[in-house]
Amino acid sequence: MDFLKLTIGERFESDLADEGMSILLNGGAPILAFKFSVSENDIENFLNGPVSFGLFADANVIFFLFKIDDFLDWSDLAFTIHLAQGESVDDDGSYLPFHLVLLESGTSIVKGLRIVTVSPAFRSALAKLVKQQAAERFDTIGYYQAIGGIYEAYPSAALMLKNAVVIECGGLTLPD
Repeated sequence: MDFLKLTIGERFESDLADEGMSILLNGGAPILAFKFSVSENDIENFLNGPVSFGLFADANVIFFLFKIDDFLDWSDLAFTIHLAQGESVDDDGSYLPFHLVLLESGTSIVKGLRIVTVSPAFRSALAKLVKQQAAERFDTIGYYQAIGGIYEAYPSAALMLKNAVVIECGGLTLPD
C-alpha cells in the first residue's frame, strides 16, 4: 500500500483546485486537504482551533461535515467509496485519525499538518455507511445527480448537521 508523504514547506502534488477542499482515504484514514490563500493567523488557527466532525448520508452519498474554529465554518464534502481506489474503513473499535493538510493556494506548499481523532463510535458509523455504499451498484452520473438533489434539499452544511448520523468535537461524540 502506498502512503502519502507530507512535509511542512514542501510541495504536495494533487489535482486540488486553488481555494478548494478535498477528502480522500489513505490506509483507511481520512485526509482533509484545504488549498487556500492563507495568512500566518490562518495557519495558527488551522493548527490550534478546535475541530468538529460529522457524517451525513442520503441517497447512498456520504458527506463529511467539518469545521475548525476561527479558520473554517461548517463545511461539507461528498464522498463515495467507489472512487477511493480500493480503500476501506474498518470498524476495529479504535479511534480513527483524520489528517488535516493546509496547502498554500497557487503553490501547493504544505503550510500546516495536524491529526485529530474521532471516537470509535464515529469510526463505526463511518464504516457502516461505507459498507452500505460499497454494496450498491455505482453509476458516476447517478452519483453526481444524487449530490445535486441532496444540495437542493440541504443547501447548507448546517441543514445537514440537523440530520447527521454522528457529530463530534475533537473525538467526543455530542449528544443528540
